[in-house]
Amino acid sequence: MADAQVTRRYAQALYEEADRQGHLAQVDEDADLLLKSLDDAPELERVLQSPVVPQDKKRGVLEHLVKPRVSELTYRFVELLLDKDREEQVKAVLTAYRHLRDRQEGIIEADVHAARPLSDEARGRLQDAVSRITGLPNVRLDVAHAPDLIGGVVVRVGDTVYDGSVRHQLQSLYERLAHEADVSGALESGGDGASDDRS
Repeated sequence: MADAQVTRRYAQALYEEADRQGHLAQVDEDADLLLKSLDDAPELERVLQSPVVPQDKKRGVLEHLVKPRVSELTYRFVELLLDKDREEQVKAVLTAYRHLRDRQEGIIEADVHAARPLSDEARGRLQDAVSRITGLPNVRLDVAHAPDLIGGVVVRVGDTVYDGSVRHQLQSLYERLAHEADVSGALESGGDGASDDRS
């Protein structure tokens, strides 16, 4: 597991260099692109994290897949992580960088698990709903398809989970019915006992 202090330090260094060069907007886009690429192609992350893959092969993969798609600054930064033997922390560092930039811009990220892919209209409505619930005007949704959900969405903002899934609603219904059955059973037992006392 990546050391949080180390990842924050590298993320801060990337921010400071991007700010110094006036390339923050470009590096923001690069970070988003690379994070999405790592999510969409887990084999790339496995190559970077594998201790048995030689450094020259990792460098070749980065040069082929990453270099053409990002700015020179971002690519040099990824190369730096490789040089420092921290290539397994690329994703953690980029995530820390995005969190740093979000805080600076007053943006909060909501992790969304949806039973079905969301249309642009549905995303907009959900974004407005999360903004109203949290009282925060700037919300960015990170939506992941979760086919194990029967329907609806589960939204996590920080440590708070808003569960609007059908599965959660059914579980709540089941627990409520089970509780009512327990109460009913207890009342019936109590009623029988009272009847016995009267006889």
